[in-house]
Amino acid sequence: MKYTIPFILVLTLFFSQSMEAFPVEWRMAGIPADSVILLLPTPVDTILQFNQIGSYGLFINGIKTNVQTNKYNLFGSYSYRNFNGYRVHGNDYGHTLNLMVETAPSTNTTLQVSGNYFNGVEKRPGSLTKSEFEENPFLADPRAVNRDEKRIVAKGRLDLYYSACFGKSLNQKIEISGTGKIENLTRSTKDYKIISKYGLGLNIAYTMTSHLWERDNELSLGGNIYKQPEREEEYENRGGQKSDQLEQIMHANTNSSGCFITDNFELVRKKLFLEVSARYDNVTYHVSEETVPSRSDKKRYHAVSPYIGLNYKITSNINLFTSYGFSFKSPEDRELESVYPSYLYNQDLMAQLSKTFDAGINVDLVKRNAAVFFRKFQLNARFFQCGIEHEIVPYEIYGDEYYRNATKTNRLGFEVGSQLEIVTDLTLSMSWSYAHFIYSNYKANSLETDSAGNIVAIYRDFAGNAEPNIPRNNLNLSLSYKHPLGEKTGIFAQVAYQYLSGLWVDDANSDQTNLANLVNTALGVDLKFGHFRLSAYAGVNNIFNQIYVGYTNTNSADKHFYNAGAPRNFTGSVNWGFVF
Repeated sequence: MKYTIPFILVLTLFFSQSMEAFPVEWRMAGIPADSVILLLPTPVDTILQFNQIGSYGLFINGIKTNVQTNKYNLFGSYSYRNFNGYRVHGNDYGHTLNLMVETAPSTNTTLQVSGNYFNGVEKRPGSLTKSEFEENPFLADPRAVNRDEKRIVAKGRLDLYYSACFGKSLNQKIEISGTGKIENLTRSTKDYKIISKYGLGLNIAYTMTSHLWERDNELSLGGNIYKQPEREEEYENRGGQKSDQLEQIMHANTNSSGCFITDNFELVRKKLFLEVSARYDNVTYHVSEETVPSRSDKKRYHAVSPYIGLNYKITSNINLFTSYGFSFKSPEDRELESVYPSYLYNQDLMAQLSKTFDAGINVDLVKRNAAVFFRKFQLNARFFQCGIEHEIVPYEIYGDEYYRNATKTNRLGFEVGSQLEIVTDLTLSMSWSYAHFIYSNYKANSLETDSAGNIVAIYRDFAGNAEPNIPRNNLNLSLSYKHPLGEKTGIFAQVAYQYLSGLWVDDANSDQTNLANLVNTALGVDLKFGHFRLSAYAGVNNIFNQIYVGYTNTNSADKHFYNAGAPRNFTGSVNWGFVF
């Protein structure tokens, strides 16, 4: 396997790996760092040490190495991240280790062994009411501080992958992969929970390419099984520490299995392609209570999901596509928790079923001559319409999250992204998404707080309202310049703009946040000294220091909806590498 290691990309990769156990909303957004060039040849044997610092105590450092021989490829990385947070009680830290070895046991076979380990802590500042947000958006919810709300995560995963091509013309392929993982999670909210789980999974797929009526055809079929036992201990939360009194022990099992068949057929030679597929999923959950009185519960979700798609190549650089398909999403075990103590599982929660139609175009044009202006142009555009039955919707009560179903939702959207190289090394990029997501049928007993602060159930009809926490418009523009100055120096500069329309805070559309206009900049340089590589980077995000809501705590019973996005922040890095 060949790896390209662009300047600063390692930081982006590491940043995402370090935060994989934490929600995306905790990350400080800015210019994508993978847009910087680096003078490293590919493939190469390399070692790279990287260091990044930023506002609010952001500190990331680590090491990556890549070794390639005729017999195997080896990749490894270790990184540490610390972030004090731009909100009170919003800090986190974590260690991440990744290893991968790939080899070929024999001709036309591949064996890959990969593993990763993460250990970290994330403090949670909670969400604010509107008046609290307007007074100081970077404070924490006092309830979250008093509870010391946090997540402590330690988890590891090991994956094995084997593939082999066989047959007279090597037109058949079998792929077998296995997964083993273990996780220990401590979750401190209203209660103090210690959760231990492990999982074992197996996937098998068979693919055969052939010719039917002088047309290419590819048939694939396979299946998967997965099992995940889990133990949960629940204690009283005393200021972020577990009490000595064990309140409950739960044992749970998640079992999932499925199978699929897919066929890709060339309808018109080199022009029109048809894909049809079907998948069956079966997921069962079982939970039992060990403490007195002993109880148990079981839930099962299963469905068949067919799909059909067409892809038409107008030219080698322009193609049209369209598809229509069904999809199935069973609730996760965490989503099945019941708000009512008399039940272990939410008795009413159903699986989410979707019917999606989409159509679009992909364009990739490059001038073959030595043109200076408009040498490259890329365009990807997609329209979609999705009808969802029983959409799984979150709601929150005093810091604990639960889930219910919206009867019917209609999603209409458009996505477009493009890149234009205006002149050599100067590129204008644009992406825009439009989301008209509306509840068409949705009635529920909404759990809210009355004037005395008591939780009450109020029957609401949300039909015609927009889905919360989803911006209607999301526009990103960037102008970047990256240029190699000879063979030993490269420079990079970029300015980016993001527009986000306001977010509805709940299903009732009782309030909408203000829109956001964010401007970010970055500047980098890359140097080559023999076998050594040195790079430096600096950037400023949210230059005008706009106060905005980064995400909402949707359907909060006591109206704690608001969470601030990152204010103006600075980031910089110095990295060095050695090419063997």
